[in-house]
Amino acid sequence: MPLPLTAGSGAHAAVTPRLTPRRIAVARATLALVWAAAVALAVGDDVPRTDSDVPVVAAALLAAYPLIDVVASLLTAGHGRANRVLRLNAAIGALAAVAVGIAAFGADAGATLAAFGTWAAVSGALQLGVALHRRAEGHQLPMIVSGALSTLAGLSFVAAAGKTDASLASLSGYMVFGAVLFLVWAARTRET
Repeated sequence: MPLPLTAGSGAHAAVTPRLTPRRIAVARATLALVWAAAVALAVGDDVPRTDSDVPVVAAALLAAYPLIDVVASLLTAGHGRANRVLRLNAAIGALAAVAVGIAAFGADAGATLAAFGTWAAVSGALQLGVALHRRAEGHQLPMIVSGALSTLAGLSFVAAAGKTDASLASLSGYMVFGAVLFLVWAARTRET
């Protein structure tokens, strides 16, 4: 998920006709699905557990995932208070990419899970806040659910990182579910 933020209809003027929030959401969801499949292929049957190293390809994919959120947030952001949150989310995503990369390449799966979980919780809380702020515009329920679940999942990843038997397997499922919520939001949202 870290399915962070999407702009509501008020941002359409700030986005070129080809890059509407709906199209960005579909592209983001598609990338998340491809990413989840790539991570599954990269780790194969040997899913990294808390005290094991993360395979190099999986580490690169985990570090790169927040960058999908960075690009989507920057493309969607326009002007106004809610869009400042999108730019803040992009900055947090960039920092998360660095933190997850450091953890994935230099530590173990537990540290990676903690870094990824921290980002998921923070970006999910931001997404939830923006979706609640924009609920009057309609069609925000998938983003409210996504933000709330991302926050809770992120906190659970952080909690699991301290356990000896936690694995990174849950991250792919988390991304797939988040992608589905973005597709639901896009399907329910009409372009203006």
